[in-house]
Amino acid sequence: MIKTFTGPMFSGKTTALLQTYFNMWNKTNILCFKPKINTRDDGIKSKNIKENVVAIEIDDLKDIYEHIKKNTRTIFIDEANFLKGDVSVLIDLSINKNIDIYICGLNMTSEQKPFGIMGDILAVSDYIEIKKSYCTICNREASYTYYEGDKNKDIVVGDSGYISLCEDCLRKKKKNEQ
Repeated sequence: MIKTFTGPMFSGKTTALLQTYFNMWNKTNILCFKPKINTRDDGIKSKNIKENVVAIEIDDLKDIYEHIKKNTRTIFIDEANFLKGDVSVLIDLSINKNIDIYICGLNMTSEQKPFGIMGDILAVSDYIEIKKSYCTICNREASYTYYEGDKNKDIVVGDSGYISLCEDCLRKKKKNEQ
C-alpha cells in the first residue's frame, strides 16, 4: 500500500504524515526517510507537532534498499518532491516486499509545474490525500504555492518567500507580473 499526502506549502502534509506515524504502536518495524537536500530540520518535523522523528537522509529512492531490514513493515518518506529516482522502487517495496509506504511532498512548484518525481509518485499511489492551505491574501481555500520575489534557482529550500494562494489570487499575482 502506498499513501501520499500532497498539496501546496503550509497545507499540513508533514503533519498528516507524522500523525499517522505517531498513531502506530510498533516503531521497531518502521523506517523514516527524508531528502539530504532538505537541511531545514533534523529529521522529520512539522510546525504543528513538537516532537521530531529521526529520519535517514537519502538522495534517490533506490537508496532505501540498503536500509531495509527483515522486520521492516512500514516506511515514511518526507518531502519526496526533492528526491530522485524511479518510482518502481516504491512499487517493488509495496508489492513484493509487503511494506506499507506513507509519503508526503509538494505536488507542484511555485511555478505551478509538477514538482520532481511527485507526478510519478501520485500515479503509483493507492491512496492520495490532497491537503489544502489557506490563501495568504483572502483566506479562501488555497491549492497553490507562490514565490514572492526573484528566484535565482529552481529550488529554494525553506519557507521564506513562499505563500499559499487560491486560484483567484494566483491569477491576480500572475497578471501583475506581466
